[in-house]
Amino acid sequence: MTHPALILALSLASAAGAQAPTPTPPSAEVGGRVAYEADFYARFSPRNALDMIAQTPGFALVESSERRGFSGAAGNVLIDGARPIAKSQTLSDILQRIPATQVVRIELLRGADAAGDASGHAVIANVVRTPSAGQGAWSLGYEVAQQHVPAPNGWMSWTGRIGITDYGLGANGYSLLRELPGSREIVSGTGAPIESETDVSPRSFYEIAVNGEASRPMLGGLTRLTGQVDHSRYHQDAATFSFSPEGNRTEDEFIPYTESKRTLESGIEHERALGGWDVTLAGLLTRTRFRSDVSATRASPDGDVRSVFTQDIERDSGESILRATVARELSPRHRLEAGVEGALNTLGQALVRTFDFGSGPFPLPVPNSNLMVRERRAEAHFVHRWRPDDRWTVESRLAGEASRLSFSGDVEQSVSLSYFKPSIQVSRALGGQNQLRARLFRDVSQLDFEDFVSRASLTDEIIEGGNPDLRPETSWRAELTADLRFGNQTALSLTLFRRWLSDTVDLVPLGPPGAHFDAPGNIGPGRIYGVQASLRLPLQPVLAGGTFTLDGTWMDAEVTDPLTGERRTTSDFAETELTAELRQDLTASHFAWGVKYTDKPERISYRFNEIDRRRESPSLDLWVETTAVPDLRLRLTFVSLLGTPERRERIFFTPDRNGEIDRIERSEHRPGRWLTFSISGNF
Repeated sequence: MTHPALILALSLASAAGAQAPTPTPPSAEVGGRVAYEADFYARFSPRNALDMIAQTPGFALVESSERRGFSGAAGNVLIDGARPIAKSQTLSDILQRIPATQVVRIELLRGADAAGDASGHAVIANVVRTPSAGQGAWSLGYEVAQQHVPAPNGWMSWTGRIGITDYGLGANGYSLLRELPGSREIVSGTGAPIESETDVSPRSFYEIAVNGEASRPMLGGLTRLTGQVDHSRYHQDAATFSFSPEGNRTEDEFIPYTESKRTLESGIEHERALGGWDVTLAGLLTRTRFRSDVSATRASPDGDVRSVFTQDIERDSGESILRATVARELSPRHRLEAGVEGALNTLGQALVRTFDFGSGPFPLPVPNSNLMVRERRAEAHFVHRWRPDDRWTVESRLAGEASRLSFSGDVEQSVSLSYFKPSIQVSRALGGQNQLRARLFRDVSQLDFEDFVSRASLTDEIIEGGNPDLRPETSWRAELTADLRFGNQTALSLTLFRRWLSDTVDLVPLGPPGAHFDAPGNIGPGRIYGVQASLRLPLQPVLAGGTFTLDGTWMDAEVTDPLTGERRTTSDFAETELTAELRQDLTASHFAWGVKYTDKPERISYRFNEIDRRRESPSLDLWVETTAVPDLRLRLTFVSLLGTPERRERIFFTPDRNGEIDRIERSEHRPGRWLTFSISGNF
């Protein structure tokens, strides 16, 4: 049997360089809409809408928002002018289900055209499809990593029509089999060796999802339904072998860990015109069940068990959202929108932790670990869009929300919250495609209900605390953006931003003296400023069919440390984000290749007695693909060619970070390299 990689290699060997035909240039309308027709993407041989979005000049996909409620589920993509009714499904998954042959064009909505969108994004992509009697796309492949066993992955989608009902069905699966070997060195505060460790960590993961959608004219408008079932499982057999400074093996620790997650989601939306108003009613239900179990067995080198820790977690969560909006064009210059939203969010967790010295297990309670959390929230908004002339657009928004959080179990309490969220954005069109935007608004961050409940990390030997007193972080945000487009394919977007934080979320110490643990909490005011840039640059005639893309963000954050009183960055803050890709598409030769670099910034966590610095491995991926085999695309990717190790340094202090250094742990783990192969096509 011929290996798929050999088919790819033979196809590449027959390829000869040729320049792609010039695609239709993007069209632009006053107000900010830029449209890229389907033939613009032809030279990239896309299989689905996700491939096309990735090649859209000056656009970076944002999967979700930090905002609360329905807008928290909203990224920056519309499908046929409507927002996907989903929260557990990523935009990547949704776009992957749309065959490229069904896409007529992709429109970038900016300024006036993006005004009033629930997500609050200044640039939104609208994927415009053509009705289809039946079209589908598929992909099959595998990954080979350190375990040298192929881990399969793939997806398929089908869209069609029965009578006046349009429908879509999809399924996707992903799996991996990888290793994360490493080593750790522990020294005293003076640098004297204490212990060294060697880690092994074979791990496996799989995820399977089935989804569907349908739309049908009814009740004087259009009704859409969506749904998804998703199941995933992760397992790792971590083990640590400890050695004395003299090199003698002193202890073995085995920490097998397993978690599973199942999510059910359904959504409905109905749109219709009523008395001159556009009315939209939407509902979204999400239910998630999470289970995990872990044990830590310490044993002597000869196999005698010294102690056993165990922890079992069961967590059920749900979100129910109802939303209604009405909108109307009062004149060519004025548009109004108003809306209300109600939500019920819940999370219940049960945790059991035990310790066994050899005489039988006994429970070890964890504060705030057995808890039921409920939130009832209501929000209303009013949006006015004004276009003084064909170049200027002013969007003003008034919004407010009120919620009540209640806790039962380990903690019995309730709290009421309310926030006022005004916003104003001014856009100025420059020429046919360029635009300047300025925006000032108040934002309320999304609450992660898992921050309310506690669990133990047996690997790190810490309590990851939950804090029922946690409040959402709020901020005033100012943004200034230049969105510039030159010629057919060149685009540059540059955004300067400044955020004034209130109730900054960071780690705070909880618990009585001598039994402190860290949990998310509010530490007062802070600030963030930064710059975000997105560049797409064609490289012709230097490199025929070549394109360079860059998406990068640099930020600086500053807060006052509640323990030391010093100014520092916030915990787990990413100062930089960078992705750069060079690709060459030779359409006539049915061949493309590229190299992609993804940076991983250092992140620092400030616990009450520890400073934890972590940096994951940056990746340099080399890929080649061909469409020389009729109706198929074959792609081969070599991942993480850099092989840079993941590094971590934990500095411990006594009794807290105001004291002396007690010990330092430095570790390195090597995720290694792996190869992926895929075949995709249409049917």
